[in-house]
Amino acid sequence: MVTVYYFTNIAPHYRSSLWSILLNDSHWEMHVFYSDDFNSGVKKIDLSKEEFATKQDRFHKFKSFQWKGKKEFWQKGVIKKCFKSDFQHAVFLGEISRISTWISVIICRLRGIHVTFWGHGLYGNESRLRLMIKKLLFRMAHTHLLYERRAKELMIEQGFSKDKLYVFFNSLDYETHKLLYHKLIKVDKEEVFPFFKNNTLPVIIFTGRLTPAKKLVLLLEAINSINEETPKINLIIIGDGPERKDLEIKGISGLENQWLHFTGACYDEEEVGKYLSKSDLCVSPGNVGLTAVHSLSFGTPVCTHDNMSNQGPEAGTIQDGYNGFFFKENDIEDLKKKIIDWFSNNYDRNIVRNRSTEIIHKYYNPHYQLTVFNRLVNGQKPEL
Repeated sequence: MVTVYYFTNIAPHYRSSLWSILLNDSHWEMHVFYSDDFNSGVKKIDLSKEEFATKQDRFHKFKSFQWKGKKEFWQKGVIKKCFKSDFQHAVFLGEISRISTWISVIICRLRGIHVTFWGHGLYGNESRLRLMIKKLLFRMAHTHLLYERRAKELMIEQGFSKDKLYVFFNSLDYETHKLLYHKLIKVDKEEVFPFFKNNTLPVIIFTGRLTPAKKLVLLLEAINSINEETPKINLIIIGDGPERKDLEIKGISGLENQWLHFTGACYDEEEVGKYLSKSDLCVSPGNVGLTAVHSLSFGTPVCTHDNMSNQGPEAGTIQDGYNGFFFKENDIEDLKKKIIDWFSNNYDRNIVRNRSTEIIHKYYNPHYQLTVFNRLVNGQKPEL
């Protein structure tokens, strides 16, 4: 049996389903090396859960070091593991800032251990120097697990073999979301949004940290303009952060006329799922990230900007005009127009709901990710 060592930074909660499937697969023995000694702001996996009960010996904690509390540059103990342990396949995050990874990969290559990098690959906006360094590191790996097809295309353009690039996609708590989807679909919209003056209007939702990078001012100004004469759209913003006070000031008209509502931070999956399920559109004016997967999992289409070089890989879930749409980056008027057009042309919520979940069931789930990992370990060519 192949032994796989997976070296990552933290144990994020949203990886719980995927880790469970990979750890319990009988085709390999996977060990996970992670750190929990710095505050990433991300909820951690509960490794005491029943699904991990028989795999406690597969989890290994190490100490990590960061530069100015941001970039992780060293993982203590990883080099020793790569030098002395008996395993056949190593998976690293492939981040150029992590010096210990560079050394560990060289050791693995010298020992004949198969090396895979799991990550974003190329974004397409790298400077010449950064691109050169990335290519130097990436060429040390035998294979790559990439979050999206666009990254694969960019790497092929840079001379990487398409047969060594596996599109792995990303996933959240797929099974939980499926159960909640069917439970919440029966709930009345009016019950979910009692705080809106007219809760029969279309609802736009945003969920995430309220930071400048999310560019929520664009969304607020677009909806302010749409609702200038009479409210046509309700807006719910889930989350908290440094931008909240400014957004409340800019949204004073919406708050007074009860078409705008801030919930504050919410970490209850069913509560967030309820809001997502009964909203009609999720808009993330900045980098959309995993919000796209989250929203589509509950049958709600997604809108974000069209500059893929400034996007996370999850923007690839959106099929323009089918399960969401793109607007010109930083263009309020285009965002406003696209929102109006979307609601004018997509009035059948059930059709939109089915379109939205389609890509999640096909690719963005741990079951599909397992098939990709299986192909990689067995030396089969990528499916995509």
